[in-house]
Amino acid sequence: MKLEVRLFASLVCKNENLSCRGQKEFFVDVPDGLTVNGLHDFLKLEFSPLITVVNGVVEKKDFVIPPGARVGIFPPVAGGEGMTRIL
Repeated sequence: MKLEVRLFASLVCKNENLSCRGQKEFFVDVPDGLTVNGLHDFLKLEFSPLITVVNGVVEKKDFVIPPGARVGIFPPVAGGEGMTRIL
């Protein structure tokens, strides 16, 4: 199945066997039934955890991505409890 993928910040496709290697925005053919976590592995993304948005909704790592989905993947965002103290 084909997916539209956009990687943000310092993320790029690291899979040397794919034509998207080194790219941030691309279409890619993936196996049917691929999960969010499976896509991270397929693209060989280095950060963990990652925030993944599928068709506009943040999804958990066991979510099965539907064919033709638009996927955005973000590295961890700084902040959290310590950040709220600053604000």
